[in-house]
Amino acid sequence: MAGKATIIIQGTAWGVRETQNGKRYLSVSMSPGYRDRNGNWVSQPEQYYSVRPAGYANLNPVFDQIAQLRQNQDQFVDVTIVGEISGLDAYTNKKGEPAASCNVNASAVAITNVRQKGGGQSQGYGAQGGYTQQTQGGYQQSQPPASDPWANGGSDPEF
Repeated sequence: MAGKATIIIQGTAWGVRETQNGKRYLSVSMSPGYRDRNGNWVSQPEQYYSVRPAGYANLNPVFDQIAQLRQNQDQFVDVTIVGEISGLDAYTNKKGEPAASCNVNASAVAITNVRQKGGGQSQGYGAQGGYTQQTQGGYQQSQPPASDPWANGGSDPEF
């Protein structure tokens, strides 16, 4: 019997949004990439996630904390999310490039770092919600885009 695949996303939380029917979700982006054989970092297209609590998960405390941290627009909030992809929307972005937005049902969200705009050092956040933080050898932390991709009137996902 096939089960659903669990994914782990490490990205930047842009804020807590609300659907038209009052359900809260977290907007998250990540800039994936890899190191080529010469050791140079090769960026891949930005990925966007709309993260909502899985049916049994109470993520309100961490959503509230992220919303509070993001009131200061100069702070970037890095998160790690454990969940399952529940939907995918493909579209063309403002530059005419193909892009996608995934809907994720999250069982856990942890704030892993808070950074200041311009590279200021972070407040030391450990993982929360029963997950321990482990360093991954060779993991390259993604950089957030220069601006909030949800700020320019992007359409809210329907849940």
